[in-house]
Amino acid sequence: MKTGGGAGAAILLAASLCQPGAAFAQRATEDAIADADDAFGTTVGVESTGIYTQSDTRGFSPKKAGNARIDGIYFDQVASLSGRLRQSTAIRVGFSAEDYPFPAPTGIVDDRFHPMPDEPGASLGLHRFGYWAPLAELDIRLPLVEDHIALTGGASYREHRMTDGSYSNEWRAAVRPIFRFAHTLFAPFVSVGGFPENRPPTLVVVSDDYLPKQPRTRVFLGQRWAKPEFHNINTGGTLKSRISEHVVLRGGAFYSGGRRDRNFAEIYSLKDPSGLADHLLIADPEQDVYSTSGEAQAVYLIDGARWKHRIYVGYRARNRMTESGGSDYLDFGEAIYGIPDPQPEVTPDFSPVNRNRIRQSAWMVGYIAKADGLGTLNLGLQKARYRARVTEGVSGDVTRSKDDPWLYNATLGIDASRTLQFYIGTQRGLEDSGTAPETAANSREQLPATRTTQYEGGVRWLFHGGQLVVNAFQIAKPYFSFDADAVFTRIGKVRHRGVEASLSGHFGKRLNLLAGAVLMRPRVSGVAVDEGLSGKRPAGTPSVFVRVDGNYRTDIFGGLTPTATLTYTGKRAVGARPLDPEGHQLSVPDYVTLDLGLRQHFTLGSLPTSIRAVVHNVFDEATWDVVAANTLKVKDRRYFSLSLTTDF
Repeated sequence: MKTGGGAGAAILLAASLCQPGAAFAQRATEDAIADADDAFGTTVGVESTGIYTQSDTRGFSPKKAGNARIDGIYFDQVASLSGRLRQSTAIRVGFSAEDYPFPAPTGIVDDRFHPMPDEPGASLGLHRFGYWAPLAELDIRLPLVEDHIALTGGASYREHRMTDGSYSNEWRAAVRPIFRFAHTLFAPFVSVGGFPENRPPTLVVVSDDYLPKQPRTRVFLGQRWAKPEFHNINTGGTLKSRISEHVVLRGGAFYSGGRRDRNFAEIYSLKDPSGLADHLLIADPEQDVYSTSGEAQAVYLIDGARWKHRIYVGYRARNRMTESGGSDYLDFGEAIYGIPDPQPEVTPDFSPVNRNRIRQSAWMVGYIAKADGLGTLNLGLQKARYRARVTEGVSGDVTRSKDDPWLYNATLGIDASRTLQFYIGTQRGLEDSGTAPETAANSREQLPATRTTQYEGGVRWLFHGGQLVVNAFQIAKPYFSFDADAVFTRIGKVRHRGVEASLSGHFGKRLNLLAGAVLMRPRVSGVAVDEGLSGKRPAGTPSVFVRVDGNYRTDIFGGLTPTATLTYTGKRAVGARPLDPEGHQLSVPDYVTLDLGLRQHFTLGSLPTSIRAVVHNVFDEATWDVVAANTLKVKDRRYFSLSLTTDF
């Protein structure tokens, strides 16, 4: 268990990456609980721990905000990456972002790719997830010229089978050669994938004071002929080079693209508590989304007897195109939600799509100073340039918007003692707002980037084998929801003010524990709230979320390890509008889930192997995912997963 700042001095890694002997993780020994620095969110292989994910950090999505990084380099990601490239993914907030250059208000999604391998090998993973859906994955690591040229990558195939009967399959493949000469490391990559067959989950729209009844499990309520198909690609490369004793260069250029050959969204809009609903199918034409992005940084290093100084100068940019609209709305009349309502196949009548072009860039200068026993100072200043152009498909009308803000970050960390540390910080960023939900009149439209501000502070206590972290934060940004015409647009401001805590460590020789909690007061304000058109609670954001992950190694069979995950999710607002003058909103009740499992490491012949079995949602808790304001989908019920991983 590491107890340092985490990603920290990302530039310090450049020097080590230019030297031989980087360790390559073996898949069979992966353990997300044991490997995590804290309980704020870590993904290793197919396992995830912690209270935060790339889609939900302090109540917001750092991925939607455009805060993805590849080995610390800015990456405007619009298509999912193959797991064959990633060694791990961590959410960088609080102390873990303390010495990370140019942190973001909504947090950083930090993807770390596999390093250059020392020895040839491969890892094979065979998994079964919900309703026995298979996943097969193969990772390769192949040194070609010792310490200079190597190849990593792999391929996978997976099926998704969900509680509501929805289904999809996907394939992915990736390759990443790594070249290292003298003090320079260059690593290009290609990651491709596709979802050739899909049955998407049905959505439920609510507008009154009641929730729908939970439908029977594994009963698909959509049209079996309405099958979306997607393909995506990510490609690019990173470069790290130590020019001299004091100068390091690093950068990367990337292309991320997704093509929706066809897409469907099936919606039941409830009319009364019996389940009577208007049944609608939205069919989308071919729509593309793609982005070219990159970043370059020069770093000047000054290392004294105690202080380490880093001066950063850099530039980052992106050019994104998002197509939306052109959809056909197929009205199937009334139906009872929960009972299949099959309809004859219809040929949609599409119209031209809308095109949203975003060009954004920033010049950056930063300074990080660190002294063991004293603390850390992290300062950054950016001059950003944002230009957006929306071309309406039918009329050809063009709408433009722009912004040229100054952005900043400032963090002060103080080492009060060898075991007690404090920090305070603030960040101001220009972050994406995601896309409009499928139930909106402007479905999938790229929403404008907006200014986001965060203030935070915290304390960390280091003890033998672990750490306790408590942070307070406040994040404010514009709030998007439905207006009177069902257009998903900016209607006010939202503020998330709260406290988060993380306890992580090895307790004795057998117990690993990660315990995290976030307590927030999310609130919406603005004219829409004042006029009673919107409630004060943002849709889908709980005030309380707690997660505890643990495993305990026994002597049974030489190390059989029971695992457990306990999760509590507080109630979440669903309805956008208040139900009464007191401001009450329709909400999904709070719920608790428990996952129980076993892990065993052993050798298969001479091959390191691990097997893991988990029962997820042991008590079969039934609840809803809040997709957007007034919009729900069924959340998965109890299921069993089984994983076998072997290193060759």
